[in-house]
Amino acid sequence: MDAENPAVQAKNIWSDALTLLRHKKSLSPRDKGWLEGVSPEAVYGTTIVLCVDNASTRQALENELMQSLLEALKIVTGQDMFPAFKIVPPQTAPEPKIEPEPEPQAKPKQTARVEEQPELPLNGPSPSLADLSKEPFGTAGPVPTVPSALQPQVGGDVEGQFSVDRNKVQRDPETHLNKNATFDTFVPGDSNRFARTVALAVAEGSGKDFNPLCIYGGSGLGKTHLLNAIGNYALVKDPTLKVRYVNSEEFLNEFIEALQIPSQSQGRIAEFNRRYRSVDVLLIDDIQFLGGKEATLEQFFHTFNALHQANKRIVIASDVAPKNLKGFEARLISRFDSGLTVDVKPPDLETRIAILRMMASMNHSNIPNDVLDLIAERFTENIRELEGALTRVTAVASLSNQPVTRAMAEQTLQDFFTTDVEIKPTDIISQAAKYFHLTFDDIVGRSRMKNIALARQIAMYLTREMTSMSLVDIGKVFGGKDHTTVMHACDRITNEMQQRQDIYNYVMELTVRLKQGSN
Repeated sequence: MDAENPAVQAKNIWSDALTLLRHKKSLSPRDKGWLEGVSPEAVYGTTIVLCVDNASTRQALENELMQSLLEALKIVTGQDMFPAFKIVPPQTAPEPKIEPEPEPQAKPKQTARVEEQPELPLNGPSPSLADLSKEPFGTAGPVPTVPSALQPQVGGDVEGQFSVDRNKVQRDPETHLNKNATFDTFVPGDSNRFARTVALAVAEGSGKDFNPLCIYGGSGLGKTHLLNAIGNYALVKDPTLKVRYVNSEEFLNEFIEALQIPSQSQGRIAEFNRRYRSVDVLLIDDIQFLGGKEATLEQFFHTFNALHQANKRIVIASDVAPKNLKGFEARLISRFDSGLTVDVKPPDLETRIAILRMMASMNHSNIPNDVLDLIAERFTENIRELEGALTRVTAVASLSNQPVTRAMAEQTLQDFFTTDVEIKPTDIISQAAKYFHLTFDDIVGRSRMKNIALARQIAMYLTREMTSMSLVDIGKVFGGKDHTTVMHACDRITNEMQQRQDIYNYVMELTVRLKQGSN
C-alpha cells in the first residue's frame, strides 16, 4: 500500500469494502442506501477520507454504520483503518484522480475542497499499550488536501493548531479549549506518534491505564495541541462530559482571586474546588510554572487526588519529565509517575515536510515541493520555526504578487540561515523600542496608543518566533500580560504580514538587526 497513489488506494479499498457491506445481512436496505452516496478521496496512513453529499449521510455513517465500516475496512486492509468524512456538495464531489488532471479548472476545485476538514471517527477501536508503537509510518492523519500535492509517504496533519484558518484560535468560553486544535490537525511522525496514539486512547476513554497522562517536551512541539485535541475529541464522543483546559497561569490566577477578599474567600475557594473537582477531563498545561508556589500546589494536590480517586481523566503537559520538575513535592511527582509519561521530540525531516504541506494547504497556498524541502531542511528545532519561515515566504509572494520559487525563498530567508546568535527577549524589546523611537518602558507598559501597541505586538511576535519561550513567559516579560494577549498579538502580526507591506518590512528589518546583533 505504501507506494501506491493515495487516490488509487482509496478507490480500491472502498470498492472492496463496499462489496462486503452490500452483502452484509445485518444491514437494512436503508443502511445500504447511505453507502451509495460515498465517494473515496484518498488514503493517508491508516485513515481513508470519504466524501459525502450532506450532513445526514455523514451522521448515519458516523453513528449507526460506523462499526460495520470499521469491520469491513479491517477485513479489506488487514489492519485497523479509520474513516474520516468530508461533506462535498454533489456538484463539486471529487472523483478519485488516478492520472494527473490536465484541465486548468482542477486547481480552483482543489482550493475549494480544502476548506472543510474531515473528522476523526468517533467509535474506532483504541489500540492496546502493546500495539502503540507498531502503527506504520504514513501520512497518519486525515488531511483534506489535494492528493497530488502530497507525497504518499509524508502527507498528513500538522502539529500546532493547523485548522481551516490556522492562525485563529477559537477558544470555547466554558471549556477553554481551542476548537481548532484537533487530532485531525496534528501530524504524527516518529517523534510524536506514540504520544498521539496514547492521547487518542485517553480521549476515547479507553486509556484508563494511562491516568494520569503526562506529556513532556520542548516548546513548540505540540503538547498544547494534544491537550486540546483530547478535550475536543472527548466532547465529540460524549457531549455530556465536563471538560476543562487550563494552563498553570490561569489556575494560579483563579486560586489567587479566590483568596483576595478574606471575607469571601471561603465561599470563593469552595467555588474554585467545585469548578475543578467536578470535571470529567482535566487538561493542565505548562505545569512546570507552578513549581515553588506551595499554596497553589497544595490546592492542586487535593484536586488531583479527588479527580483520580473518582476515575476522572487527568492530562498534564510540561517542558520536562515529571521526575525533573523543580519545586514540586515528592508526593505529587509520584502521583504523576503513577500513570503514563510520554515525550514529544523535534520532528524529523519527513514530518517537517508533512507539516509544511498541511500549513500550505490550510492557507490555500500553492507552494512548490522544492521550497517546502528547503524550509524543512533549514529549520529543524520546532514547528514554530517552520511556521515563521513559511509565513515570511508566502507574505513576500502575496505582497509582490509573484509565485513562490526556491530562489525567492532563499532570498527571503537568507538572514535566518547565516547565524546562530542567541537572542534574548530583552534584546528584542530594546531593538523594537529603538526602531520605533520609543522606550523600553513604552513597549512593556500599558499604553494603548496605536504606535506603541503596534510596536509591542511586533516585539511579542518576534519573541515568540525567535526564542523558545512559552506564551506565559512572554507575557511576564512584557509587563505581566496575559498569555491570550500574546497569542492575539502573534496572530494579528502573522495575518497582517500577508496583507500589509509596511508590517512585513518592520518584521523583516527588525529580524535582520537582531540576527546581526546590531546595537
